[in-house]
Amino acid sequence: MSEETKKTGLSRREFLKDAGLVVGGAAVGTTVFAAAGCKEKIVEKEVIVQVEVPGPGDPRLLYNVNGRNYALDRVEPYWSLNFVLREKFGLTFTKNGCDRGQCGHCTVLVDGVPMYSCLVLAVDAAGGKKEITTAESLAPDMFNLTGIAKEFHDNEAFQCGWCTAGFMMATKALLAENARPSLQEVREALAGHLCICTAIKEVCETVVMCGEKGVK
Repeated sequence: MSEETKKTGLSRREFLKDAGLVVGGAAVGTTVFAAAGCKEKIVEKEVIVQVEVPGPGDPRLLYNVNGRNYALDRVEPYWSLNFVLREKFGLTFTKNGCDRGQCGHCTVLVDGVPMYSCLVLAVDAAGGKKEITTAESLAPDMFNLTGIAKEFHDNEAFQCGWCTAGFMMATKALLAENARPSLQEVREALAGHLCICTAIKEVCETVVMCGEKGVK
């Protein structure tokens, strides 16, 4: 028996359990989980958290992507939208580059606004009310390209192609706001996108060309 136990009559573990903080993270104070809206159950002075897991019909697990409805059985709070699109829905046109919001390869449109999908939490895009648009929408028929996808292809505005989907989605958003952007306006709009090859010149010229042709 330790000196501490002899003096107080309580072991260190018993003391921490009474305080609501159990060694090893088995439980924490009740006020923390009460604030988080979780259910709690007191068992031998320890707090056991019981969280309701949404079912497949829960609207928080529904997604509207390219005009189609998708549903998941569960969504972890740390999953990114990029992860869900690629790994759960199989929409791999959206690439994963830096995974930290610096390259722009993973750009998608959320209600028409270009966003880095690696920085958007999947839970924030759920509910089925937000319209998510990926590069698949620009090339539904891979053997008969049209619009922005065709212009990028015909003008060879790519090399390895890893950044192309992000550039095309940013182009779609830009043309929706500015139908005929100048070369300088295009450069400013695409400043958040990187091409590690040498196609950036062709990309910018292609976007200007899209404006001149009325391509959207």
